[in-house]
Amino acid sequence: MMRSMTHTTASPTAVATSTAANSTATRTGAAWIAGGAAWLVAGLLHADNGWRLDTAALLWFGADLLIAAGIVGLLILRPHGQSGIGTAALVVALAARVAFAVGEIVYIIEGNDEGPLIPLGALLTAVAMTAYGIVVLRRHRTGGPHRWAFLLMGIYPFIAMFPVLAITGEPSSVLIAGWGLPAAFIGFATLSRRMQTQPVRILGA
Repeated sequence: MMRSMTHTTASPTAVATSTAANSTATRTGAAWIAGGAAWLVAGLLHADNGWRLDTAALLWFGADLLIAAGIVGLLILRPHGQSGIGTAALVVALAARVAFAVGEIVYIIEGNDEGPLIPLGALLTAVAMTAYGIVVLRRHRTGGPHRWAFLLMGIYPFIAMFPVLAITGEPSSVLIAGWGLPAAFIGFATLSRRMQTQPVRILGA
């Protein structure tokens, strides 16, 4: 006698969707990690003149492109769910990367980084990622310490970079370099989220 029973099978469409999401998460995480690393090295390498200054500018430009790609990845993955505030925050963060990148291009061409674009990029990033971090925390879409990664990216300038600039009148290259660490943390958080994702299962015969 044959017994009929209900078992779980993987829908081909669901598995394909999960695989695509995992692939996007991998690329997004890698972009954030590489961008954070490039940003860290640029800040530590930075000097007032000479080849170190030029190399740092190129590294910062590369970091801006990588982090911009990472932001686009977040827009696709939507760890913020359907939150309009979360989407708007990422769009502002992406605009900030454009400001950073254009500012670095101006410096590379003209040798002058005293324009408004780089400070504007820093301020917009800080505000946008702080807002985004709050949205992610409120939604609890990730678990564990890495759910704080986005907020840390936003508040770091407010607790480290901006106070020193206000007190001394000069930016600290070391503290600027440190901003690469929360960026890399976002990358590891994204990869961790990918590792937690399992193929969707549905009931079937």
